[in-house]
Amino acid sequence: MKKARKFLLNTLILTATSLFLRTLGMGFSVYISNKIGAEGMGIYQLLLSIYSFGITLSLAGVSLATTRLVAEQLTRASAQGARRAVFRCFLYSLSGSLLAACLLFLGAEPITGAWFHGQISPLPLRLLALSLPFMAGAAVYSGYFTAVRRVAKGAAAQVLEQLSHMGLTVALFTWLAPQGLEAACLALVIGGALSEVCSFCCLLILYRLDSRRLTGSAPASGPGLHQILSICLPVGLSSLVRSAINTAKQVMVPLGLERYGLSCQTALAQYGLIRGMAMPILQFPSALLASFSALLIPELAEDHIQGHQVHIRYIVTRIFRLSLLFSIGVCGILLFYAQDISLAIYQEPQVAHFLRILSPIVMIMYLDDIVDAMLKAMDKQSRLARINIAESLLSLGLLALLLPSTGIYGYLLCLFFSEIFNGTLSIRCLQDTAGFSLQWKKWILGPALCMACSCFTVRLLIPASFIPAILLTGLFYIFLLFLTGNLSREDLRV
Repeated sequence: MKKARKFLLNTLILTATSLFLRTLGMGFSVYISNKIGAEGMGIYQLLLSIYSFGITLSLAGVSLATTRLVAEQLTRASAQGARRAVFRCFLYSLSGSLLAACLLFLGAEPITGAWFHGQISPLPLRLLALSLPFMAGAAVYSGYFTAVRRVAKGAAAQVLEQLSHMGLTVALFTWLAPQGLEAACLALVIGGALSEVCSFCCLLILYRLDSRRLTGSAPASGPGLHQILSICLPVGLSSLVRSAINTAKQVMVPLGLERYGLSCQTALAQYGLIRGMAMPILQFPSALLASFSALLIPELAEDHIQGHQVHIRYIVTRIFRLSLLFSIGVCGILLFYAQDISLAIYQEPQVAHFLRILSPIVMIMYLDDIVDAMLKAMDKQSRLARINIAESLLSLGLLALLLPSTGIYGYLLCLFFSEIFNGTLSIRCLQDTAGFSLQWKKWILGPALCMACSCFTVRLLIPASFIPAILLTGLFYIFLLFLTGNLSREDLRV
């Protein structure tokens, strides 16, 4: 019971932190979009897409490895083994991040010349490269705090990082932004790089203090390098290949739109509307599931090590159903209130068009995130790697085929294909691993009807004020789920 209460407390802490950070991030995104416009958002998102490849090379599954290996050592009552796991994972992350930083720093000039048409210099990418070692080290210590179930400390570092990023960027904006678009991008990347340094220093201090509390006198039996590599290589290689392909996909979008006949500025603006404005809205509610994703790894890893298959099947079934119910609710709200949400956040009516088209994608997107977390906890990262690489390659080919002939709608079609293909195969893998069965009609049709009824009813009652309408829609949806038997107290029991 104590363990259940601790899991609930950690979930609430992570959920509150994630919601707070997403809210800050959304407000920050609105601030940036108002400062640099859709074209600037397109350039910034393209910079982040390239930077994400460096991040993937730096992290390479090390946070997951730290969580898994520390949890295993603590299960064996080896405090020394847990500390050794953190130290070795840190060395691994340092080597990968230095390599990634060198590659990004040296490749910045040809990248900006070929993909940005000379609109920005190599300096923003080079500054981002310098932050990679600090980000990798922070990921290790964050993985440790997840494993020991003291997520409040990791959450505090995340809040510090976000606040410092926003504060530094706003301060730099007042000085650099009036000098042009590149200067504004420099303010963004400098603020981001310095915030990564702050987060790393905070987590390092917290880890030094917290690691003294570890108990367990069993002899340290590891982990060895082969154990770290057995987790990091499948996740890292798959993530690296996928990130490289995804970076190519993101770069291909504005270039493909130019081949479709749009100007460089218009292509970047359309790309910015989707990646920089619509997608953050779609991803914002997933903060409520992100805490489950992080905390499920050590919980399921322990059950997997101890062979508790019945309990694994029970947990997986409940989490899958609750995630699906939540995703259906978010889909309905985004679909019905797209215009109100986009105008309230960005004052940009075009965002509503893309938001309405993409709203159904959240059902599979959110499920895929939670399913991936559960599979990684049960040592299925190799199979996930094959699924991710296959999806990335297929969607890359689809983009190359559709973009020149169908423009931005070809990109939207590829987003749907990517999520459906990956999600379907990942769910099938989870079925094989956990041994649970899906009841699609019961789990989707009933909740979807409840959501539609909630949206239409509340829309008639409150036609003008959309914030109270959204809250009332969510509450009415939950009420109908209980009323129709699609949700019960047992589903919510910790």
